[in-house]
Amino acid sequence: MSEVRVAFTRGVEFDELVEHARDQGWRAETPSGYPVPATDPLEADAYVFLWRFGVDGIARFVDDEVTEVQFIQLDGEGAHTTATILAEKFSTVSYADCLNLLNGQISTDEREKALEMIGLIAPRDYASGVHEAILGGLESDSSVIRTAAISAILQLSWVEFRSALRHVVDSDPDPNNRAYASNVLHALPPV
Repeated sequence: MSEVRVAFTRGVEFDELVEHARDQGWRAETPSGYPVPATDPLEADAYVFLWRFGVDGIARFVDDEVTEVQFIQLDGEGAHTTATILAEKFSTVSYADCLNLLNGQISTDEREKALEMIGLIAPRDYASGVHEAILGGLESDSSVIRTAAISAILQLSWVEFRSALRHVVDSDPDPNNRAYASNVLHALPPV
């Protein structure tokens, strides 16, 4: 099964997304007319809405209120085509786009947002380019950027970040980042 995640670069009005879904023939799975609180502990402050599309497709809209990132996860046959159609209607970004942003000259706010997005939309399996980009965020002079990198690590939960988090716990100048990194380190799956 194919999975694609794309983030909305500007806030998307849920009603517009519902209209698009209806136009595309998606079928609502969430019994409420609006997103409901997520049940996944990693999404404690997020709201979700599910649709079915095509034969076996699932579209899962997530509005994460902590990171202020809205994204959609598309699973099943037609996920890539569906993502392309979404990009024609809405302003979206893929994790590859986020990597390109992080490799360029962007503001602190843009870098923070790109790290938060990449944590939510990057592949759930280890990807070296994503790993390197997040490690770069941990080495930033900006405490805000380091916090966003720790947040991305929490979302991805890759064990490959263990040693980098230990370094943050031991040496980050910001006590809040040290505490956050310690919590995330303990939340990572065992090796």
